[in-house]
Amino acid sequence: MRKLDTVKPLGGKKINLKIRFIIILCFYAVSGTFASTGDTELSSGIDFFLNNKPEEAAPLFEIALKKDPGSNKIYNYLGIVYEQLGENGKAVEIYKKGLDVAGDLKSTFLTNIANNLSVMGNYEDAIKYYSKSIDIDNNGDALRNRAGEYLRKQLYSEALSDYKLYLAKETNPYQKDDIKKVIGLLEAKLDEQARKQLEDERKRLEEEARQKELLSQVMDSLNSAGSDTTNLSAGTESVEDYTTDFDIVE
Repeated sequence: MRKLDTVKPLGGKKINLKIRFIIILCFYAVSGTFASTGDTELSSGIDFFLNNKPEEAAPLFEIALKKDPGSNKIYNYLGIVYEQLGENGKAVEIYKKGLDVAGDLKSTFLTNIANNLSVMGNYEDAIKYYSKSIDIDNNGDALRNRAGEYLRKQLYSEALSDYKLYLAKETNPYQKDDIKKVIGLLEAKLDEQARKQLEDERKRLEEEARQKELLSQVMDSLNSAGSDTTNLSAGTESVEDYTTDFDIVE
């Protein structure tokens, strides 16, 4: 059986950025939510991105966003492009700016912020943003990825809770088999930790009792010594002092 220490944190992006972009694009196309302004730059930016030219797509999305600053989807497009370019800090900045107009994408933006923070090695803040996303709608990706961050930090109980909740929530969970294996390892690890904690507590109580008994014996000895001293003093006071005169015979 694999050791938990050798298991890498599960999580990360479910799909690559291009496929993710296409899925989002299809959703907006079907729902008819394209912006009424900035369509030329937006359409051109989409074309460049789909042709694997994020460098050309980014400035066009920036122009489209200036023309339509209330568009949550353009913020989303632009954030994804900066992720593809490896500019994770810029992606975080874009997603954060878009939070005020995010609407029903707020949980997604928060999760994307956390994903990028994790890539940048800022695991503490990543957990905070995953948690904010989870608070909104129990976001499945955020649950899975936060579990991975907890596992990285060896917070096994928290990781176990998130992984179980993720599997219970998702109808077709990503990394299902791997997560089940990790859950088994986590449960074994926590059982081991519980046994160790119980044994440590038993030893602590045993030592505490031994120290208490030792202290009691010391106190008894001191009390006994004090009593003997008192008795000796009392006996000394009852002894009469006398002298005898001797005649010296010459």
